[in-house]
Amino acid sequence: MGSIKSPTTARSNTNAPAGSSSHGRDVLHLGVILPTKERHPVGWLAARALAAELAWRNAPTDLHLLVEEREDTPWASDTSAIINQVPENFEELGNELDVVVGFVGSAEPHDFYVNPSSAGMTMDDAVALLPRYLTPSRVQETHPAPSLAESILVDAATDSSMVIAAEVARHAQSRALPISLLGSSNEQAHFATQLARYERNATDIGTDLDPEQFGAVVQRSAVVLTSDPALHHLARVLHGRSVLLDANVDDQYVQRELWRAGSALPDEHPGLSIEEKIARLAEVVEQTALLRLGRPISNRSVEQEIERNQQLITLQQQQAGHWIRQRHRSQRNIDQLRQQIKQLEEERDTALADATTSRTELQRQHHQLNELEMGMAQQDQGPARLQRSVDWPSVMAQIERDLLAVLRWLRRQFGH
Repeated sequence: MGSIKSPTTARSNTNAPAGSSSHGRDVLHLGVILPTKERHPVGWLAARALAAELAWRNAPTDLHLLVEEREDTPWASDTSAIINQVPENFEELGNELDVVVGFVGSAEPHDFYVNPSSAGMTMDDAVALLPRYLTPSRVQETHPAPSLAESILVDAATDSSMVIAAEVARHAQSRALPISLLGSSNEQAHFATQLARYERNATDIGTDLDPEQFGAVVQRSAVVLTSDPALHHLARVLHGRSVLLDANVDDQYVQRELWRAGSALPDEHPGLSIEEKIARLAEVVEQTALLRLGRPISNRSVEQEIERNQQLITLQQQQAGHWIRQRHRSQRNIDQLRQQIKQLEEERDTALADATTSRTELQRQHHQLNELEMGMAQQDQGPARLQRSVDWPSVMAQIERDLLAVLRWLRRQFGH
């Protein structure tokens, strides 16, 4: 927890004149615990959106994002923010942060820990805040594969049936949409094999997406097919184009839901009830911080603490920016390679089509040439014709030779 700064919110005013007391605060040091026990980072994104909303409503704030088990966190490499780990002793957070908010946390109650459910907020309510967090500019900046935007996004699962693959291939062909896959490598390979039977290809957009990239992919998709209710709810909130599947669906259900999703609208934006809940939660956070104003802090002065915090924040922002730029460059290179591969495949298909056409034309010309040669041969090798006259001297000479041979034989026979 060395990266978390000491708070300046709660401090004792020992040098204040008699009768005076502190009625406010400087900076609210707010910690938000991100959930990690999920298939996709839907809850993670929702907690990020909730943290941004609380930081805005309770400004000025110093926001810290926390996870309980970093080694078990599939998105620990999230480069869009500094992520700290919750210490084994949860009480240590109370010495460094003013308020900790989270849907998960220590089972024992703490005076600095606030569960959003105490203000009537659920995780679904936090998901409803994501359209405010995933702004168009953020989505455009973080999308890992712009060439696959407006694609059919399939959350591949090992139990996905051939019916789903067949209907996805048919829908992709009818609307001329690419297909992109989410899920583990084995699940994606299984679904891609099923698609190949219908002569359709799918692109793996990556198994190492950070949460904001995942949100951008869902936001820019033409339609989402998933068996995960959390991902289905996220897509319904963002754009409404989502189909919830299971292993036993039939082709008519998939067809109907795919075409319905194409014209669906997103769920209603957070209304008055959500606004009341988030306002109530922000007030609970503020009151929790103010109730703890009397706790001791480190021996540093306010100026030293501010300078130290600013240096750490600047360093962490530089490091995060460096990794984000590197990741974006890699994503652009990958996307350019995808486009080049797609162009080469199109050129290959065109060349194969030209070769097939040329081969057919050559076969036709060869067949025609054979027919012409056969016709000419029949004309040249027609019925034999007799000569107009007979060589009679040659015939008489042959007859004389035959008569002489007969006379010699007769003489020999009669002894002459």
